[in-house]
Amino acid sequence: MADVDHLYSLPLEDFIGGRAAAAKEIRKAGDRDTAAVVAKLPKPTPAAWTANQVAREQPELIEAMLEAGAELRAAQEAAVSGGGGQGLRDATLAERRAVDAVMTAAMAYRPAGRTLSRAMADRLRTTLHAAATDEALRDALAAGRLVDEAQAGGAWPFALEPAPREEKQRAAKGRAKRAGDGTTPSADTASTGGATAKRGAAKGAGEAAGAEKRGAAKTADDGGDAATKRAAAQARADEAAAAKAAEAERAAAAAREALEDELREARMSLRVRERVFAGAQEDAGGAKDAVNQARAALEQAQKAAEDAVAEAEAAERVLDQARTALDEARDAVARLEEKLD
Repeated sequence: MADVDHLYSLPLEDFIGGRAAAAKEIRKAGDRDTAAVVAKLPKPTPAAWTANQVAREQPELIEAMLEAGAELRAAQEAAVSGGGGQGLRDATLAERRAVDAVMTAAMAYRPAGRTLSRAMADRLRTTLHAAATDEALRDALAAGRLVDEAQAGGAWPFALEPAPREEKQRAAKGRAKRAGDGTTPSADTASTGGATAKRGAAKGAGEAAGAEKRGAAKTADDGGDAATKRAAAQARADEAAAAKAAEAERAAAAAREALEDELREARMSLRVRERVFAGAQEDAGGAKDAVNQARAALEQAQKAAEDAVAEAEAAERVLDQARTALDEARDAVARLEEKLD
C-alpha cells in the first residue's frame, strides 16, 4: 500500500491526522474498501516509530544489523549440528555490536517530542535482537513499517509480551475527566475511559438542564411574559442538553476507536507470539533430532570401544602364547647346541 507508506515517516504525533486524511482522499477516489483498511492502520508505538526512522534515514545500519542476525542464525544452526562454539560466539558478538550501532542512532530521535524512556529503549533493543529470529519482524523493520515492539519474557529468549496497560489506563482516566469538563479528547489519547466519560457527560447534561429550567421558572415569576420566558429557558436547556449529549457521543466514539486500536495491538502481539512459538518449536525439534543423533553416535562409539577392548585382550592372549612358544623354541635350540658340543 504505497499510497500510505509516508504515514510511517511522519512525526509520531501527526500519524492519526495523516491516517485520517489519507483515508479521506482514498474514499473520495471511490475506493471505500481500501479507505476502510487505511483508517484502521495501527499507530506505531514510540519504540517502533524510532526504529522506523532509523530504517528510513540510515538504512545501512538496519541492513548491517539484519545481515549480522542472519549470520547469527547460521552460526546457531552450525553449532547445533556440531560445528563448534567459536563461530557462534563470534556471530553473537557481531550481532550485538550491530544492534548497539542502531541503538546509538535511535537515541537521537524524539517520538512525540520526547526522548525514549529507559523502558522504551529496552523494548526497542529487545525488538532489534528478536528480528534475528523472526522473519515478519525483519521484513517490517527493513521496510520501516514496524508498529509494535517485542518484549523478552518466558523460557524462550525472544518470547513476546503485550505492551503494559498501566499507561493506557491512566490515559483513560484523564480522558474521562476531560469529557466531564467539556474538553473533547483527541483520537491520539482516547481509551477505555470513554464509557465513564459518557456517563459523566450525560449526568452533567441532566444537571445543566435542571438548572436552566429552575432559572427559567424563577425569571418568569419575577415578572414579564412568563410563558415566553419559560419557553426561552426551555429552549436554552434543550440546547445545553443536546450539546452535552453530542459531547458524550464524541467521547464514546473516541473510546470505541481506542478500544479498536487496543484490540488490533493485542491481535498483532498474539500473531507475533504465535510466530515466535512456532520458531521455538521448530528449533526445539531440530535440537532434539541432534541430541538423538549424538546419542546414537555415542552408543556406536561405546560399542566400538568395547570391541576394541575385546580385540586387545585377545591379542594379549595370543602374545602370551607366542611368548611361551618362543621360550620353548629357545630351550630346544639350547639343548641341541649342547648335544652338538
